Amino acid sequence: KLKQMSTIENEKKAGDKSFALQDVDIDKVEAHHVNIGDDFSEVKPNGLCILAICVVMSGTLMFGADTTLFGAIQAVPSFVNRFCVGDYGTAAECGLADCDAQLKSNPLCAGLSDGEACCATVRANNDDWVNIFLMMGNFLLYFGAAWGALLLGPFIAERWGRRLPIFIGCIIAIIGCVFQAYLNFGSKEVFLTARFVLGFGAGTALCILPMYNAEVAVPQWRGITGGLFQFFVVCSGFTAVFLTKFITNYQIILMIPAFAAIIPAVGVFTIPESPRFVMQKHGYEKGVAILQKMRGSDCTHEAQAIWEALEAEKNTKK
Repeated sequence: KLKQMSTIENEKKAGDKSFALQDVDIDKVEAHHVNIGDDFSEVKPNGLCILAICVVMSGTLMFGADTTLFGAIQAVPSFVNRFCVGDYGTAAECGLADCDAQLKSNPLCAGLSDGEACCATVRANNDDWVNIFLMMGNFLLYFGAAWGALLLGPFIAERWGRRLPIFIGCIIAIIGCVFQAYLNFGSKEVFLTARFVLGFGAGTALCILPMYNAEVAVPQWRGITGGLFQFFVVCSGFTAVFLTKFITNYQIILMIPAFAAIIPAVGVFTIPESPRFVMQKHGYEKGVAILQKMRGSDCTHEAQAIWEALEAEKNTKK
């Protein structure tokens, strides 16, 4: 009010003859724009909103699981026997010989007192195994994830919505898991290609999951759920490594990210499309209808803020 009064007073001093200060009823002035500092704390989520957030969080499991699994699986004998022995050295050079015997005879184990530590040391000194196969297997996952996040995910999300790239990314990741675990045909090249495919699928889904979360969560939850996204990536990685202590079959271990990907792949069909996307592509009214389905209170104010942000973006692109 003080700013408005000051502006009017300045105009009056400058010779504005349109009206006098006492003619203005400040309390009746209507605000037509939603400001950044507006309070949305009264916006309440409902069960559908919480379900949508849970689906988003489940999508972190496949990536978190595999980023840590590939490190843990390197100590699983069935995996080492399948991909190292014969291709990158003998059983002894791959760390699969009698560990206690190697502890006594292998100079690499001098000073060690534990047989398992000796075998791990021998494996770590197998340069071809570590620097060619294992390094490429790890690198191709992240390389694929980067390309999926840069190319396919945003391309689909801007044209057909947020749910479709999440679903497609999960399916691609499952296909990658199946090929690396069961359909590699004994080929290192096929296995490494499957690692790239797995990463590409995970990246496609993961670049859209936080976007969808931000567009469906109530405003006061967005920061918390954004932090939980990374939290669940770490938790899923920890859980996956813990499971390797009880699973000896490397193929089942390599399929853990696929099992995790099934949850969001199915879950996206139980939740609505992003209200922001619907509003952008099909108009304000349809977007509000979707948003209201995910709120336990009136969402008019929030919907207006979304609409004005879309209009501002549209004007910026012109």
